[in-house]
Amino acid sequence: MYRDNFFRQVRTCMLPHQFCYHVCMRKQTSFIVNRARLWLENPWPFAALVGAALLYIGALASGLAEDVLDNESIVRVDGWLVHWLAAHRTPFGIGFFEAVSFVGNWEVATLVVVAAVIFLWNRRRRAALTLALTCAGSELVVYLGKAGFGRPRPPAIFSVLTELDGSFPSGHANISVALYALGFYLLFRAAHSPRLRGLWLVLAALFPLMIGFSRLYLGVHYLSDVLGGWGVGLWWSILVVGVPDFVRRRSAANTQAADLRSRPNTAK
Repeated sequence: MYRDNFFRQVRTCMLPHQFCYHVCMRKQTSFIVNRARLWLENPWPFAALVGAALLYIGALASGLAEDVLDNESIVRVDGWLVHWLAAHRTPFGIGFFEAVSFVGNWEVATLVVVAAVIFLWNRRRRAALTLALTCAGSELVVYLGKAGFGRPRPPAIFSVLTELDGSFPSGHANISVALYALGFYLLFRAAHSPRLRGLWLVLAALFPLMIGFSRLYLGVHYLSDVLGGWGVGLWWSILVVGVPDFVRRRSAANTQAADLRSRPNTAK
Protein backbone atom coordinates (compact mmCIF):
# COMPACT_ATOMS: atom_id res chain seq x y z
CA MET A 1 0.00 0.00 0.00
CA TYR A 2 2.77 2.40 0.93
CA ARG A 3 4.61 1.61 -2.28
CA ASP A 4 1.47 2.30 -4.35
CA ASN A 5 0.97 5.64 -2.62
CA PHE A 6 4.61 6.54 -3.26
CA PHE A 7 4.39 5.85 -6.99
CA ARG A 8 1.06 7.68 -7.21
CA GLN A 9 2.66 10.78 -5.64
CA VAL A 10 5.62 10.55 -8.02
CA ARG A 11 3.30 10.40 -11.03
CA THR A 12 1.31 13.36 -9.68
CA CYS A 13 4.48 15.40 -9.32
CA MET A 14 5.52 14.54 -12.86
CA LEU A 15 2.24 15.67 -14.44
CA PRO A 16 3.07 19.40 -14.43
CA HIS A 17 6.43 18.66 -16.04
CA GLN A 18 4.80 16.51 -18.73
CA PHE A 19 2.22 19.23 -19.36
CA CYS A 20 4.92 21.90 -19.67
CA TYR A 21 6.88 19.64 -22.04
CA HIS A 22 3.87 19.17 -24.36
CA VAL A 23 3.08 22.89 -24.27
CA CYS A 24 6.68 23.75 -25.15
CA MET A 25 6.72 21.22 -27.98
CA ARG A 26 3.47 22.64 -29.34
CA LYS A 27 4.83 26.18 -29.21
CA GLN A 28 8.06 25.15 -30.96
CA THR A 29 6.14 23.32 -33.68
CA SER A 30 3.82 26.28 -34.18
CA PHE A 31 6.82 28.64 -34.35
CA ILE A 32 8.57 26.49 -36.98
CA VAL A 33 5.40 26.19 -39.08
CA ASN A 34 4.77 29.94 -38.95
CA ARG A 35 8.38 30.71 -39.86
CA ALA A 36 8.22 28.29 -42.80
CA ARG A 37 4.96 29.84 -43.96
CA LEU A 38 6.43 33.34 -43.82
CA TRP A 39 9.55 32.16 -45.66
CA LEU A 40 7.46 30.58 -48.40
CA GLU A 41 5.41 33.77 -48.81
CA ASN A 42 8.57 35.17 -50.37
CA PRO A 43 8.22 34.35 -54.09
CA TRP A 44 11.80 33.27 -54.72
CA PRO A 45 12.14 30.65 -51.94
CA PHE A 46 8.75 29.36 -53.04
CA ALA A 47 9.93 29.18 -56.66
CA ALA A 48 13.07 27.33 -55.55
CA LEU A 49 10.96 24.79 -53.64
CA VAL A 50 8.58 24.22 -56.55
CA GLY A 51 11.47 23.94 -59.01
CA ALA A 52 13.27 21.45 -56.79
CA ALA A 53 10.11 19.35 -56.47
CA LEU A 54 9.59 19.35 -60.24
CA LEU A 55 13.21 18.37 -60.91
CA TYR A 56 13.12 15.62 -58.28
CA ILE A 57 9.85 14.07 -59.50
CA GLY A 58 10.97 14.41 -63.13
CA ALA A 59 14.23 12.64 -62.30
CA LEU A 60 12.37 9.84 -60.51
CA ALA A 61 9.94 9.39 -63.42
CA SER A 62 12.69 9.41 -66.06
CA GLY A 63 14.76 6.96 -64.00
CA LEU A 64 11.76 4.68 -63.69
CA ALA A 65 11.17 4.83 -67.46
CA GLU A 66 14.84 4.01 -68.07
CA ASP A 67 14.64 1.03 -65.70
CA VAL A 68 11.59 -0.27 -67.58
CA LEU A 69 13.37 0.06 -70.92
CA ASP A 70 16.54 -1.59 -69.61
CA ASN A 71 14.68 -4.43 -67.90
CA GLU A 72 16.06 -3.55 -64.47
CA SER A 73 15.01 -4.96 -61.09
CA ILE A 74 11.68 -3.09 -61.07
CA VAL A 75 10.59 -5.25 -64.02
CA ARG A 76 11.22 -8.41 -61.97
CA VAL A 77 9.16 -6.94 -59.13
CA ASP A 78 6.42 -6.16 -61.68
CA GLY A 79 6.25 -9.78 -62.81
CA TRP A 80 6.30 -11.21 -59.30
CA LEU A 81 3.52 -8.89 -58.10
CA VAL A 82 1.26 -9.70 -61.07
CA HIS A 83 1.59 -13.43 -60.32
CA TRP A 84 1.06 -12.99 -56.57
CA LEU A 85 -2.06 -10.82 -56.88
CA ALA A 86 -3.58 -13.13 -59.50
CA ALA A 87 -3.15 -16.05 -57.10
CA HIS A 88 -4.83 -14.21 -54.21
CA ARG A 89 -7.86 -12.65 -55.92
CA THR A 90 -11.35 -13.23 -54.53
CA PRO A 91 -14.76 -12.66 -56.17
CA PHE A 92 -15.52 -9.91 -53.66
CA GLY A 93 -12.15 -8.24 -54.29
CA ILE A 94 -12.66 -8.36 -58.05
CA GLY A 95 -16.10 -6.74 -57.80
CA PHE A 96 -14.92 -4.11 -55.34
CA PHE A 97 -11.82 -3.08 -57.28
CA GLU A 98 -13.69 -3.08 -60.58
CA ALA A 99 -15.95 -0.41 -59.04
CA VAL A 100 -12.90 1.51 -57.77
CA SER A 101 -11.20 1.27 -61.17
CA PHE A 102 -14.37 2.50 -62.91
CA VAL A 103 -13.97 5.86 -61.13
CA GLY A 104 -10.69 6.34 -63.02
CA ASN A 105 -12.05 5.48 -66.49
CA TRP A 106 -11.56 8.29 -68.99
CA GLU A 107 -15.32 8.59 -69.57
CA VAL A 108 -16.00 9.14 -65.86
CA ALA A 109 -12.98 11.43 -65.46
CA THR A 110 -14.12 13.55 -68.42
CA LEU A 111 -17.60 13.94 -66.92
CA VAL A 112 -16.12 14.89 -63.55
CA VAL A 113 -13.77 17.48 -65.09
CA VAL A 114 -16.53 19.05 -67.21
CA ALA A 115 -18.95 19.16 -64.26
CA ALA A 116 -16.29 20.66 -61.96
CA VAL A 117 -15.31 23.34 -64.49
CA ILE A 118 -18.95 24.32 -65.10
CA PHE A 119 -19.68 24.43 -61.37
CA LEU A 120 -16.53 26.39 -60.47
CA TRP A 121 -16.31 28.75 -63.43
CA ASN A 122 -18.27 31.65 -61.89
CA ARG A 123 -17.15 30.99 -58.31
CA ARG A 124 -13.53 29.85 -58.42
CA ARG A 125 -12.30 30.23 -61.98
CA ARG A 126 -8.67 29.67 -61.03
CA ALA A 127 -9.51 26.29 -59.47
CA ALA A 128 -11.49 25.30 -62.57
CA LEU A 129 -8.60 26.20 -64.87
CA THR A 130 -6.15 24.41 -62.57
CA LEU A 131 -8.09 21.15 -62.80
CA ALA A 132 -8.66 21.42 -66.56
CA LEU A 133 -5.02 22.25 -67.40
CA THR A 134 -3.57 19.60 -65.12
CA CYS A 135 -5.80 16.85 -66.51
CA ALA A 136 -5.25 17.90 -70.12
CA GLY A 137 -1.47 18.28 -69.83
CA SER A 138 -0.89 15.08 -67.86
CA GLU A 139 -3.15 12.99 -70.08
CA LEU A 140 -1.25 14.23 -73.15
CA VAL A 141 2.01 13.05 -71.55
CA VAL A 142 0.42 9.68 -70.71
CA TYR A 143 -0.84 9.29 -74.28
CA LEU A 144 2.59 10.07 -75.74
CA GLY A 145 4.23 7.79 -73.18
CA LYS A 146 2.00 4.85 -74.04
CA ALA A 147 2.64 5.37 -77.76
CA GLY A 148 6.38 5.90 -77.31
CA PHE A 149 7.14 3.03 -74.92
CA GLY A 150 4.62 0.62 -76.41
CA ARG A 151 4.90 -1.61 -73.36
CA PRO A 152 2.56 -4.63 -73.52
CA ARG A 153 0.01 -5.15 -70.78
CA PRO A 154 0.39 -8.07 -68.34
CA PRO A 155 -0.50 -11.41 -69.93
CA ALA A 156 -4.22 -11.88 -70.50
CA ILE A 157 -4.26 -14.98 -68.32
CA PHE A 158 -3.57 -12.77 -65.27
CA SER A 159 -6.00 -9.97 -66.24
CA VAL A 160 -9.62 -9.55 -65.24
CA LEU A 161 -10.25 -6.75 -67.76
CA THR A 162 -9.19 -6.40 -71.39
CA GLU A 163 -7.25 -3.24 -72.24
CA LEU A 164 -5.97 -2.49 -75.74
CA ASP A 165 -3.62 0.49 -75.29
CA GLY A 166 -0.08 0.52 -73.90
CA SER A 167 0.74 -0.25 -70.32
CA PHE A 168 3.30 2.42 -69.31
CA PRO A 169 2.41 4.82 -67.77
CA SER A 170 -0.99 4.14 -66.20
CA GLY A 171 -3.69 6.62 -67.21
CA HIS A 172 -5.85 5.63 -64.24
CA ALA A 173 -2.98 6.30 -61.83
CA ASN A 174 -2.35 9.65 -63.49
CA ILE A 175 -5.98 10.76 -63.30
CA SER A 176 -6.19 9.63 -59.67
CA VAL A 177 -3.63 12.34 -58.86
CA ALA A 178 -4.25 14.98 -61.56
CA LEU A 179 -8.02 15.04 -61.01
CA TYR A 180 -9.03 13.48 -57.70
CA ALA A 181 -6.06 14.20 -55.43
CA LEU A 182 -5.69 17.71 -56.85
CA GLY A 183 -9.43 18.34 -56.56
CA PHE A 184 -9.42 17.32 -52.89
CA TYR A 185 -6.33 19.47 -52.33
CA LEU A 186 -8.14 22.49 -53.77
CA LEU A 187 -11.08 21.73 -51.46
CA PHE A 188 -8.59 21.56 -48.58
CA ARG A 189 -7.28 25.02 -49.44
CA ALA A 190 -10.80 26.47 -49.61
CA ALA A 191 -12.07 24.86 -46.37
CA HIS A 192 -11.97 26.64 -43.01
CA SER A 193 -13.07 23.81 -40.72
CA PRO A 194 -10.15 21.72 -39.37
CA ARG A 195 -12.25 18.56 -39.67
CA LEU A 196 -13.09 19.26 -43.30
CA ARG A 197 -9.48 20.06 -44.09
CA GLY A 198 -8.42 16.78 -42.53
CA LEU A 199 -11.07 14.89 -44.49
CA TRP A 200 -9.98 16.39 -47.82
CA LEU A 201 -6.33 15.52 -47.12
CA VAL A 202 -7.23 11.92 -46.27
CA LEU A 203 -9.27 11.58 -49.47
CA ALA A 204 -6.47 13.18 -51.51
CA ALA A 205 -4.16 10.38 -50.36
CA LEU A 206 -6.76 7.59 -50.41
CA PHE A 207 -8.05 7.99 -53.98
CA PRO A 208 -4.66 7.55 -55.72
CA LEU A 209 -3.80 4.57 -53.51
CA MET A 210 -7.13 2.84 -54.10
CA ILE A 211 -7.31 3.50 -57.85
CA GLY A 212 -3.66 2.60 -58.38
CA PHE A 213 -3.98 -0.63 -56.42
CA SER A 214 -7.18 -1.53 -58.26
CA ARG A 215 -5.23 -1.60 -61.54
CA LEU A 216 -2.67 -3.94 -60.00
CA TYR A 217 -5.31 -6.17 -58.42
CA LEU A 218 -7.20 -6.54 -61.68
CA GLY A 219 -4.00 -7.47 -63.51
CA VAL A 220 -4.13 -4.72 -66.14
CA HIS A 221 -1.01 -2.83 -65.04
CA TYR A 222 2.41 -3.42 -63.57
CA LEU A 223 3.62 -1.64 -60.45
CA SER A 224 6.02 0.52 -62.49
CA ASP A 225 3.08 1.62 -64.70
CA VAL A 226 1.20 2.88 -61.65
CA LEU A 227 4.28 4.61 -60.21
CA GLY A 228 4.87 6.30 -63.57
CA GLY A 229 1.26 7.48 -63.76
CA TRP A 230 1.42 8.91 -60.25
CA GLY A 231 4.65 10.70 -61.16
CA VAL A 232 3.13 12.33 -64.25
CA GLY A 233 0.02 13.45 -62.36
CA LEU A 234 2.02 14.83 -59.45
CA TRP A 235 4.46 16.68 -61.70
CA TRP A 236 1.67 18.43 -63.58
CA SER A 237 -0.24 19.19 -60.37
CA ILE A 238 2.78 20.89 -58.83
CA LEU A 239 3.46 22.83 -62.04
CA VAL A 240 -0.09 24.11 -62.58
CA VAL A 241 -0.60 24.98 -58.90
CA GLY A 242 2.90 26.35 -58.34
CA VAL A 243 3.19 28.81 -61.23
CA PRO A 244 0.06 30.87 -60.36
CA ASP A 245 1.02 30.80 -56.67
CA PHE A 246 4.45 32.16 -57.57
CA VAL A 247 2.86 34.91 -59.68
CA ARG A 248 0.53 35.80 -56.78
CA ARG A 249 3.40 35.95 -54.29
CA ARG A 250 5.53 38.04 -56.64
CA SER A 251 2.66 40.45 -57.29
CA ALA A 252 2.01 40.80 -53.54
CA ALA A 253 5.72 41.41 -52.88
CA ASN A 254 5.90 44.06 -55.62
CA THR A 255 2.76 45.77 -54.29
CA GLN A 256 4.17 45.79 -50.77
CA ALA A 257 7.49 47.22 -51.99
CA ALA A 258 5.67 49.92 -53.99
CA ASP A 259 3.62 50.85 -50.91
CA LEU A 260 6.76 51.17 -48.82
CA ARG A 261 8.42 53.40 -51.44
CA SER A 262 5.33 55.61 -51.70
CA ARG A 263 5.16 56.29 -47.96
CA PRO A 264 6.63 59.64 -46.89
CA ASN A 265 9.94 59.45 -45.10
CA THR A 266 9.20 60.66 -41.56
CA ALA A 267 12.70 59.98 -40.22
CA LYS A 268 14.53 63.09 -39.10
